Amino acid sequence: MAIKLEERYQLNSRWLSNDELEVARSGVKGRITLGIDEVKVDIKLGLMMGAFKSTIQKEISRSMAEKLV
Repeated sequence: MAIKLEERYQLNSRWLSNDELEVARSGVKGRITLGIDEVKVDIKLGLMMGAFKSTIQKEISRSMAEKLV
């Protein structure tokens, strides 16, 4: 997952623990936390990236549904 995020979206990522991934790039900062029965995605968008909020939400939802089914 981390490699695909880096390749597809140029997000730099680093694992903070076995279940928490930090992601960042210009205008984007966040964490993805893996739980036993849930995945929590917390992304903060800068001013310029905020214009793409709905597109980003849709892509994250689509990707998670695809990977977790």
